[in-house]
Amino acid sequence: MNVLNSAEKPFAGFAGRTGELFGRADGSGIAGYELGGVDLLEKRALAFEPEARYKAAQPAPSPEIFDIGSLLRLRTFIYLIFATVLFLVQINNTLAINELARRNERLREQLRISTSISTAEELKSRELQSIRYISGYAKNLGLDSSFTPPVEIEP
Repeated sequence: MNVLNSAEKPFAGFAGRTGELFGRADGSGIAGYELGGVDLLEKRALAFEPEARYKAAQPAPSPEIFDIGSLLRLRTFIYLIFATVLFLVQINNTLAINELARRNERLREQLRISTSISTAEELKSRELQSIRYISGYAKNLGLDSSFTPPVEIEP
């Protein structure tokens, strides 16, 4: 019994037909390169052909991939102009928001300064209105408080 004939029986279901994996059914040895019913050398170049390899690497340009005619339609230009206008409006709004945020920050800083100044002025006015300050200033002028009750004038 031939070794190839005995080895081909387990692979018979894999090859699809007996005798196609390890040769013909007549036992002539390995005759072809067919595996699972598919010829392995069917569309393969047997020698080195750089032109064939270049042609396989460079797909032919298809009109379905890029059609310049569809870009040159008026409707497409209108869509592009509309998208550009929306984009510019969005950029303008973003810049305006940033400017308003800077202006808001400056106004908050001015408000903090004004609040601080008004608080200081209020404290100063309360100090000047206090009895201690008035009595001390009156003593410096030579005025003294009287122990006699004030006279009330009736109209």
